Amino acid sequence: MTFLQAAMAVLEACRRPMTTTEIVKEAMRRGLLQSAGKTPEASLSACLYLYVRAHADGPLVRLAEPGGTRARRGSVRWALRGSQ
Repeated sequence: MTFLQAAMAVLEACRRPMTTTEIVKEAMRRGLLQSAGKTPEASLSACLYLYVRAHADGPLVRLAEPGGTRARRGSVRWALRGSQ
């Protein structure tokens, strides 16, 4: 299962906005994701950002509180459209 598929499955099952760390922990707990890398959270984060950029009207949405020039650190949550 890819990072994106695992994230979508976890978000659908949990039905609440989650951080990338929460998504990775839950996906690994459920056996949906196995990563040999040192930073699976960073890999998932990159995958989610690229997906949302390419599919603006897709099922995945990024929720964040605004900061100075970017989102406030630690405020980014991911959710499925309609479940936030």
